[in-house]
Amino acid sequence: MTLRPSLAPISPASVNRLFVVTPLVAAFMLLGACGEKPTPPTDQATVASSSSSASSIAIETTRIAPDEANADAKSIEQQVPITTSEGLKTELWASEKLLGDTVAIHVDDKGRVWAGITQRSNNSEFDIRSVPEWEDATMTFSTYEDRRKFLRSELAPEKSAQNEKIPDRNKDGSHDWRDLAVMTEKVIRLEDTQGSGKADFAQTVVNDFHTEVTDVIGGLFYNDLLDELFINIAPDVWRVKDTNGDGYMDSHTSLTNGFGVHVGFSGHGLSGAIMGPDGMLYSSMGDIGTSITDQYGTKLHYPNQGVIVRSEVDGSNLEVFAAGLRNIYELSFDKYGNLISVDNDGDHIGEYERVVHLIDGSDTGWRINWQLGKYKDAKNNSYKIWMDEDYYKPRFKNQAAHILPPVAPYHAGPTGMTYYPGTGLTDEWKDHFFVVEFVGSATRAGINAFTLKPKGASFELASDKNMMRGVLATGLDFGPDGALYFSDWIEGWGLKQKGRVWKMDSAAGMTPEREQIKTLLGSNFREFTTEQLVEHLNNADMRVRQKAQFVLAEQHQVKALQEVAVTSPHQLARIHAIWGLGQLLRQNPAGNAIIINLLQDSDPEIRAQAAKVLGDAKMKTASEPLIALLADKNPRVQLYAAQALGRMAEKNALQPLIDMLVTNNDDDVYLRQAGAIALARIGDADALGKLSTHSSEAVRVAAVVALKRMHSPVVAEFLNDSSEYVVTNAARAINDDELITDALPALAALVEKPRFTSEALLRRAINANVYAEDSDENAERLIRFATNPSIPGQLRAEAIAAVTVWDSGSVYDRVSGFYRGPINHPRAEAEDAFANTIETLLSDKSSEVRQAATNAQSEFNLQSGAAPLVKMLQQDTDPNVRISALHALKKNGHADIGSLVFGALKDKEQNVRMAALAMVPELQMPVAQVVEMHQLLIANGTPGEQQAALLSLANVKAPEAEAVFRTQMQQLIEGKIAPEVQLELITAAEQIGSPELKQLLADYDAKKDKNNPLEVYREAIYGGDAQKGMALFRYSNSTQCVRCHMVGHRGNKVGPDLTTIATRIVPEQMVEALVAPAARIAPGFGRVTVVMKNGKRVEGSFDAETKADVRITSDNKPQTILRSDIEKLEFGGISPMPPMGLGLTKAEIRDLVAYLSTLKEEVHEGH
Repeated sequence: MTLRPSLAPISPASVNRLFVVTPLVAAFMLLGACGEKPTPPTDQATVASSSSSASSIAIETTRIAPDEANADAKSIEQQVPITTSEGLKTELWASEKLLGDTVAIHVDDKGRVWAGITQRSNNSEFDIRSVPEWEDATMTFSTYEDRRKFLRSELAPEKSAQNEKIPDRNKDGSHDWRDLAVMTEKVIRLEDTQGSGKADFAQTVVNDFHTEVTDVIGGLFYNDLLDELFINIAPDVWRVKDTNGDGYMDSHTSLTNGFGVHVGFSGHGLSGAIMGPDGMLYSSMGDIGTSITDQYGTKLHYPNQGVIVRSEVDGSNLEVFAAGLRNIYELSFDKYGNLISVDNDGDHIGEYERVVHLIDGSDTGWRINWQLGKYKDAKNNSYKIWMDEDYYKPRFKNQAAHILPPVAPYHAGPTGMTYYPGTGLTDEWKDHFFVVEFVGSATRAGINAFTLKPKGASFELASDKNMMRGVLATGLDFGPDGALYFSDWIEGWGLKQKGRVWKMDSAAGMTPEREQIKTLLGSNFREFTTEQLVEHLNNADMRVRQKAQFVLAEQHQVKALQEVAVTSPHQLARIHAIWGLGQLLRQNPAGNAIIINLLQDSDPEIRAQAAKVLGDAKMKTASEPLIALLADKNPRVQLYAAQALGRMAEKNALQPLIDMLVTNNDDDVYLRQAGAIALARIGDADALGKLSTHSSEAVRVAAVVALKRMHSPVVAEFLNDSSEYVVTNAARAINDDELITDALPALAALVEKPRFTSEALLRRAINANVYAEDSDENAERLIRFATNPSIPGQLRAEAIAAVTVWDSGSVYDRVSGFYRGPINHPRAEAEDAFANTIETLLSDKSSEVRQAATNAQSEFNLQSGAAPLVKMLQQDTDPNVRISALHALKKNGHADIGSLVFGALKDKEQNVRMAALAMVPELQMPVAQVVEMHQLLIANGTPGEQQAALLSLANVKAPEAEAVFRTQMQQLIEGKIAPEVQLELITAAEQIGSPELKQLLADYDAKKDKNNPLEVYREAIYGGDAQKGMALFRYSNSTQCVRCHMVGHRGNKVGPDLTTIATRIVPEQMVEALVAPAARIAPGFGRVTVVMKNGKRVEGSFDAETKADVRITSDNKPQTILRSDIEKLEFGGISPMPPMGLGLTKAEIRDLVAYLSTLKEEVHEGH
């Protein structure tokens, strides 16, 4: 084995990109070790391109002997229990001696594996869950330069003492943004130089990219024909090349710059580098946003959503191909050029990952503001469009019209993805898409495979099966030998400075056909004759066909391509010829007549592909025959014809597109989308406005979607439609994303005499009154709406809430969560609106309205509302309303607040009593009386009241109160305090903070075994609030419980099903599982060593357990071991679950335990 030389300083001329350093979420990843440290870069902004001299780079290589590689592989294979589908085998191809933490791989036509290695993940880029205090700031960003400015301010050198969580990586004595610009990302090229079947050589070919706004390497693609590597690392798509033949890619050029607007979820960056069948470079960007200004000055601004971008290999013709994505990791094209992927879900309860078929111009509906921003703002609400309006679901009646819904739900954690090239493995896997299931645990992770079948202009899921389990894979790709190669993260979420590459193959091994394909792919296609290249267009392997296509296009073999496109008896050969002609057509429109003629072909797929390439090249000379295809009997032909005409902005296609929409009658959602996208690109707003009277609802809906895309106020004309569906979609168009300001007054007016009761519609109409600027009567209009008894109470309450914060509202849209900025309406408008209606609202039949009204009274202290509040406190049937009334009376300074509080202390509901108790310290009462009242509750109240009394008494600043706590703390040390109230006692004592109490706290803490998590978290076992725990479990971004666990039908199957967890473990074990998850692994989620009473040790995968026995698989053989023979169980490895103590308070852990303790029975509910 060759030792790696130390890394020489990187040349200042090399690209110095200051990747954004983020201490990755404590709840998900560990603060990583640094590994090799290059010399810090100079401080400079992102540059377009640069190159470095080979003399300044120490060529970093590793070589191991074939015998050593084989021995390493055998050893690791024995340790990793992999299961594969019948007829397949999996072997280790490259061990951790050759590579580090591998995010993505690409296998080139010579069989070399290019591995993208991250060193910045977990330590030089931020996850918003680890810095939640940045959430409001990041939602204001519109470019990554905004993020750069923020980081330089927030992490300025003068704030070093506040930012010690960031290691001083550049060793300048300061913890600041410059420490984010040290760690680099790598690409390593792996080879089997001896033909032993194992990688024995590795060379670092890229070691660069490190600015304070640089993300993590997400995708890479090596182009054999260009001998260049394309790398995706936000904020850039990079094109790199070895200019001197030493193997190191010394020339770096930024093709596209502008990715990574927000600090969001880690891993939501730039990935998915792939060459499309059209010869264009495609990349996927996650929902942390994109804002690009291309070389022609065109702005591609998608700051709150994920996108797919494509361009020529030189960066020209850049465009957003698809938008509205959350986090697509890799892209795949099938043999017909359909772009298929799987988008990650938003980790909401009941949601799921989604198979998506993406078309040019599509919007699948996700926005980052569905997850971040308003949901922590007390002045806002919890309404979430993505979930409350079911944007994530496959097509259903009355779904939002502007989104392209998913094909089908899919498995958790989709990362690496590829499509079967046509040869390799076995025939069973033809036409399959292969998708990695990355879930943090190797035991539960693997690779799944699915097929699609045509449904209209798109597809539906045909089959889905698991093909491998046992490896925590990341990227995957087919090699020229037909085997499927995949990288191995090994375990967990954090960095380990090691990785692997596995090879999955047919158990039967190579065949003559596969040997031929391997040889062919490794050949220099430029040396083939035109006849040979034409022959290869009909090869069984898609990669051979594509390579022949690219070379024929490169050589401008127009006649040869035309002949194949017209006369070949082989459909796929014809399609590749059409794609090759399309590549040439984008460069030079000459010779398009042949393609235009193919629009008349008898094969509908040929007609569709011809339409597609004509549209990509914007060949307006083809508009007439393309218009004719809008009436084609084949929906795919119609889709591509509509797409082409839209790209051409062909105005003569307007009426034919409308006719297509009429015929479709909204049956095929892909035709609706293609039609609406085309109408928007044609851009005739006046003509679209006239469609508001069209007899077809499908046409009117498509017009609304088109006007939304155009951001045209003409869409307001559709608010008068007789269809609730049309009006609701018009409201979405006006309100969501950027407001269509000129259309807001019309939307706001809908609350006057509501014709419909759709929540989606009325919430937007309410919201329009907040932002419409043409009327000073909007507040009154909302309150009139709130008094309308025919409207559901929750919507009337929302109207009241909007007016309650009229002069200082949330900076986030009350519906979409889009950042809007401060709201400063005159306070008097709200006061006047409530003046004559507050008594009516306070006595409304709806408890939601009454509670909202009490909040308004609390805010404005209206004279007419004081008396009703007293009555509500004493008589209202809803305890939440009584609590709100009490708070309002206190805030408004009621003259008799003392007696009202004392009365509330006798309320039948504990929550009301506890709310009243919290007010006691602020009342003008003798201290001794206040302390005595608290002591009575501490001694005799329910656990909840004891907790509240302890916290309340801490606010009484008097020696008598401190004396109570000294006594209580002494009793705690002696073990005499009930476990349910220990946490409140400690919290209160810490709050008072007197020297005596600090000493007692230290004495108590000293008795704990710091190495025993149950001792450390003793106070977090009992006394929690199950309702708060359920909210944490379901909705918190910090815990993300539903991301991995099921309860009933809710959640994901990544981790153990917790539906009946309380029947299996006690609260103490729950706490241990939360704060030290690796201490004991659940069956099916890891490995165990069984220590026998006779001294024998048996190691294997932990399969199941009962009270009588433990079942494991050791050396691929299942074993059942009796409990009576077991001394103990030892659990090793890394748990995919992060220690919850890093991200949650003890109170939150206690609440989670309280909720988990209620899970004793199977949940039977619809889903």
